[in-house]
Amino acid sequence: MYVSVEIITMLATAATLLVAIIGGFGWTINRMDARFAAQDARLDARFDAQDAKFDARFDARFAAQDARLDARFDAQDAKFSARFASLESRFDRVDARFDRVEQEIFEVKIAIARLEGPTPRLIPVR
Repeated sequence: MYVSVEIITMLATAATLLVAIIGGFGWTINRMDARFAAQDARLDARFDAQDAKFDARFDARFAAQDARLDARFDAQDAKFSARFASLESRFDRVDARFDRVEQEIFEVKIAIARLEGPTPRLIPVR
């Protein structure tokens, strides 16, 4: 079988062209991948910076809001504690008055019993 030089040249040219196209495609893909990675890193850095800024701002706002709410709750708690303490002292005074009234009623019962005398018996004593 006889192969001419032109056919061998054409095959070598086709193989070289194929290797060049595949190499160029690989180089393009590699370059695009590097650019995408750089762009992704840049966007990640920007998002991280924005996220840190928002976190700091919102943390400060939430801390201030928490402090205001804690102050209001503490003020209300102190107010209610004072009010409940005054109610407890009032209940103690009322309990003391009830005890005095109960003692006085007991003394009145004894006095009435002395005035009435002993209770009559059903069967007279002989």
